[in-house]
Amino acid sequence: MNPFKPTAGKMPPELIGRDFVVEEFQEGLRNGPGAPERLMRITGSRGMGKTVMLNELGRIAKQNGWNVVAETASEGFCTRILNSLSPRSRVSQASIQPSALGVELGSLSLDLAPLSLREAIAKATKKNGLLITLDEVQDASIDEIRALAVAIQHSIGDDLNIAFAFAGLSSMVDRVVNGKTLTFLRRAFPENLSPLCNNEVALSYQDTVRTNGMRISDDVANFMALSAQGYPFMVQLVGYYTWKAAQRRGSGSVDQIDADQGSAMAREQFDRMVIEPALQDVSPMALRYLLAMAEDEGIPSRTGDIAQRLDKSLTELSSCRDRLIRESVIEPAGRGFIAFAIPYMKDYLAAHRSELLAELP
Repeated sequence: MNPFKPTAGKMPPELIGRDFVVEEFQEGLRNGPGAPERLMRITGSRGMGKTVMLNELGRIAKQNGWNVVAETASEGFCTRILNSLSPRSRVSQASIQPSALGVELGSLSLDLAPLSLREAIAKATKKNGLLITLDEVQDASIDEIRALAVAIQHSIGDDLNIAFAFAGLSSMVDRVVNGKTLTFLRRAFPENLSPLCNNEVALSYQDTVRTNGMRISDDVANFMALSAQGYPFMVQLVGYYTWKAAQRRGSGSVDQIDADQGSAMAREQFDRMVIEPALQDVSPMALRYLLAMAEDEGIPSRTGDIAQRLDKSLTELSSCRDRLIRESVIEPAGRGFIAFAIPYMKDYLAAHRSELLAELP
């Protein structure tokens, strides 16, 4: 069986370079109610392993005998959390109101009886600890995230055995937690997932391949790590297609020919699964901005040069630049400089420049 798992949210064979997050969370569980690590904010760009990290925290909590409720911040997540905590309450709809039936913020109106999230959490933590995880927080309704945050804040104040971890794109999560009345979430323990170290990735490739009955040289593992560029999702793609190439040859070892083929296949899939969806969401002006960045030989790009190429002022381009940063397509790289936040984005734009320009209005 291929040990690599390039599927969104699927646990990889090894969790590389994230030991610090795991250790902080484990300390929080050990240190009891009120430990700061029990309230955790996980951020990073697309494909940086945020969902995998939430799943790992859930696994650790379950190992410690805790109950876990894992949700994504799409519409109605408060209702789904409440249904998970109190399945017998038969929630059919939830209305988030500043004050419902005279109880605190975060109350939900139910068909049969008012049952707040705070009350449901209190019942769920009588015997075991409770971890609630919430993914894609940048998509959350402010009313719903406020309702959940207030309920959890009160639960922590009541010394209940609860933990809450939420994840999303870096800049967009900051915008959510800095919203009015969400001061509580700003105090969440911040864990920003940065690119992985190439040496750690290479060692992980060696360990995974050898543990699963194949041979691999240091040079091949290092080549694969360089191809992945420290991007967790790409690490799994390169591993998956390289292993697949070796299997098709009927080989007992992963050789350079497999790594060459696997890296090329991984690049194609990465373009389809990460880069193209990211570009579909940007405006025509933002796409022009990205194409102008791709003209630079070096990395990063100077914002003044981008403005000159587009015949615009820095002020005119500021909202476009800020939106691309919020959506983790690009990132600040020092005063007056920006860089691509997604690996191989520059190469893709350069290779498809003509067709992308042709599609612009």
